[in-house]
Amino acid sequence: MTTPNLATSGHTTKRWHQRLRRELIWALALKLIVLFALKAAFFPHRLPADVAAQGVADRMASSTAPAHETISKDQP
Repeated sequence: MTTPNLATSGHTTKRWHQRLRRELIWALALKLIVLFALKAAFFPHRLPADVAAQGVADRMASSTAPAHETISKDQP
């Protein structure tokens, strides 16, 4: 009987682990790129606080007060 060469067996295992590690790193990098692309596409960038406050103030100033009309249930 011949015994397997331990040096060759260790070398193929090491090569297999390196290839697996490389593929995992590429997969993670690709997922991160896609994640950041989706974030940039669908979630708007935050406005500075002063600009956001000015926008809220503008909307509040331009909105009109609702008319307090009483509607009778008997009238259609």
